[in-house]
Amino acid sequence: MVRSTENGRQAFVHSALLYHSQREYLDVVVPFVLEGLAMDEPVLVAVPRDYLGLLRAALGGDRSTAGLQLVDIAEVARNPSRFLALEGSFVEENADRRGRIVSQVCWPERSADEFLACMQHEALVNSAFEDRQLSALCLYDAERLDDDVLAGARATHPLLWKCGSLQHSADYAPDDVLARCNQPLTANPGAVTYMVRKSADLRPARSFAVNYAGWVGLSQDGIEDLQLVATELATNSLMYTDGACRLAFWRDDHHLVCEARDNGRLDDPLVGRLDPGPTGPASRGLFLVNAISDLVRTHTASTGTTIQAYLRLNSAAGKIG
Repeated sequence: MVRSTENGRQAFVHSALLYHSQREYLDVVVPFVLEGLAMDEPVLVAVPRDYLGLLRAALGGDRSTAGLQLVDIAEVARNPSRFLALEGSFVEENADRRGRIVSQVCWPERSADEFLACMQHEALVNSAFEDRQLSALCLYDAERLDDDVLAGARATHPLLWKCGSLQHSADYAPDDVLARCNQPLTANPGAVTYMVRKSADLRPARSFAVNYAGWVGLSQDGIEDLQLVATELATNSLMYTDGACRLAFWRDDHHLVCEARDNGRLDDPLVGRLDPGPTGPASRGLFLVNAISDLVRTHTASTGTTIQAYLRLNSAAGKIG
């Protein structure tokens, strides 16, 4: 999205580079970063570890990199729904001036569900920062990513880098992407379930979750995370719906999945993705779920909402942040 402020300056500029070579990557990213630093704009770069080394080498000789923050995207955005909170914090910390973000949330090793969550994230960025003084450059490896992922990039970014300059994307349609991402989530027929109908059910529900987690081999740290995830999902249902919350647990490859189903409707897709601060208890709970989980998938309709949170069984290897 591109918005203009009263003084004529553009507010949020959301662009994507679908690069075909390392040279094309550097030719756009390095000037984008150095231009921001030269204008005293803080710059956050969140890319895979290999590219961090590449960029450090390309930027290393410049004296103006004091305002540059480099992070490994695989650590801070294993769950794509979590990355928006990091971006939001960066914007709030630099609210008195314009900032820049370079990110690469899609890397080839991601799963199909993760790519779907990435596209949802990119679509939501447009409304999350529409009035903020921010320039965002999002990177996509056009040689290694599937065509549907690249099509999603063109649909979620109003501007695309081509031949070193910005051009409007003819395929820009973020609302269509959000609708496609809101896919029904299939219930697992082999799941173990527990109904939470009132607050008194929360403690036995946690014990139920712990017993199952121990049986499938979740670590002690992972069990503590699962207790918090299950509690926050069920508590949110009790607070904002007039029915019960059905918790379900199952193993999915290398993850334990905690699912919550209720009859409520989640009207704001940004809930739980930005830090709500001390107010707003519901969004605080969903924010914690996103912060803890390796992946969160949500489907909402007039008949109810389903949220699935994935926790890696080997939490030591999968822990983020």
